Amino acid sequence: MHLKMLAVLLAAGGLAVPAIAQSTSGATGTEASAKAEKVAPQIAPPPTGMGQVVFYRPSGMGGLVSCRVSEGDKVVNRLPPGKYFVQTTTPGIHEYSVHSESKDVLRVNVEDGETQYARCTIRMGIMVGRPNLSTQNREDFDKRGKNLKVQGPFDAKDDKDDKQAAATDTPAKG
Repeated sequence: MHLKMLAVLLAAGGLAVPAIAQSTSGATGTEASAKAEKVAPQIAPPPTGMGQVVFYRPSGMGGLVSCRVSEGDKVVNRLPPGKYFVQTTTPGIHEYSVHSESKDVLRVNVEDGETQYARCTIRMGIMVGRPNLSTQNREDFDKRGKNLKVQGPFDAKDDKDDKQAAATDTPAKG
C-alpha cells in the first residue's frame, strides 16, 4: 500500500515511477490497458476554405483564474481547467488574447485547411494568476489532452465578468 502511495506522489510530481511500485498497484491487466488507451479528443478538420485553432487548458493550476480568450474586443470563449474548444476562422493572421492583471497576446497565422493548437497556462502573478497562451503542436495536445472535455459555446449572459462589466457600463436613470 505504501508503495502505491509513493508511486502516485512521484507520478504527480513528474518523476519516474519504479516498476516495482507499478506492479504492486493491484490493477488488473484490463484496467491498466484501459488507462493506457485513453487518448486526447479527436479534432475534425476545418470546413473547406477555413482554418481552426484548438485552445486547451489541461491543468487545474489557477482554477479560479479563467482563460477568457478574446479576439479584439470580442470574447471568443472561456477556458476553464480541463477543457478545450475549437475556434473555426478565416485564413489569415489572428490575434487572440487572455488577461487578468496582465495581458498576453498570441498571434496566429491560420491557413486554409490547417489546425493549430494553443495551450493556456496560468503563471504566478502579484495578486492573481496570469494566463498565458502559447502555440503548441498536435503531440503536446495528445500528451496533455487525455482528460479534456469540450467547452460549450460562449454565452455572455453566463459569464460573470461580462455581467459585472455590463452592470458598471449601464447609464444611471434619473
